[in-house]
Amino acid sequence: MKRITSLVCGAVLCLTASAFAQEEETRGFLNPVFVAQPGFVTTNFIDKDPGTTTNTDFNIRFVTVLPLEIPRTVIVGIIQWLPFAEVGGIAGKRNAPSFVYGPIVNIFNTKAAALDFDALFSYGPAATGNSDYTHKFLFEADFYLKIGSLANARGQLANLSLYALYAYVLTGLPDGVDFGDRSVLLYGLSLPIAPWKVAR
Repeated sequence: MKRITSLVCGAVLCLTASAFAQEEETRGFLNPVFVAQPGFVTTNFIDKDPGTTTNTDFNIRFVTVLPLEIPRTVIVGIIQWLPFAEVGGIAGKRNAPSFVYGPIVNIFNTKAAALDFDALFSYGPAATGNSDYTHKFLFEADFYLKIGSLANARGQLANLSLYALYAYVLTGLPDGVDFGDRSVLLYGLSLPIAPWKVAR
């Protein structure tokens, strides 16, 4: 099970939209928003097998958010990687970059918080097999606490958020992987970096 947990951590470099993008009204295609989301990835935190431990890795992620003319809907493209994860061995190249893309639908968006639902495709380090990379499909729920807005910050800091994302990997993992090992938690800071808003 410890081995499977490592495989999942390598397989699930996934996730998210920015709550900042949901601040814009989606009238046709708008200019993309670029978001930095440094944080952590935690696996094996649900229904752990005896003798196994929860695993946490530092995660670097950059998100491109493209608002659509469909209300509350955006398309995201994400590049992320675990720079300090183990390399090689049975888990494969866990620290190799991963690309994630797909639609995100906003469930609610207030001054204090936002909640999104995602259906994402991930092209990243393979969990098993001879190939270095493989495709995966996952569902994700994204919660954002808008600390910049709550603090009445000005300029770009007004869009600063804390995020917590729960991802569930449906495909692309070995047969027999159970619910707990398909579940991944991501959390950290989210800050749009372009376009940059100047405080006035």
